[in-house]
Amino acid sequence: MVVDDDRILLNLYRIILAEMGNYSVEFSTNGRDAVDNYRKQSEKPKVIIMDHRMPILNGFDAMNEILQLDGGTKIIFASADTTMREPSISMGAMAFLSKPFKIEELMILINKAINE
Repeated sequence: MVVDDDRILLNLYRIILAEMGNYSVEFSTNGRDAVDNYRKQSEKPKVIIMDHRMPILNGFDAMNEILQLDGGTKIIFASADTTMREPSISMGAMAFLSKPFKIEELMILINKAINE
């Protein structure tokens, strides 16, 4: 699952993930939709890439709600707001990517999350 309110960035994620392989990917443009989509899915996502600054519900609060539902969910926090690095990791994100980041960094983290 990819959660980001920037539609251009969502399209880039779509392209990157298509290049990585045959993954089924859900996209949400705000934290509330992400939490609601997570709850509805019978097969939970193996990895969630989560932005911080979004309308309705920010990424930090969405991550907290998702982790309360399943503490084993692998969340990669991706944000230009580097002040969220420590709080996101301490609250359960497996990694933090500072935007802009290299595609290779994202691919490494996704593969690591899937293989854990």
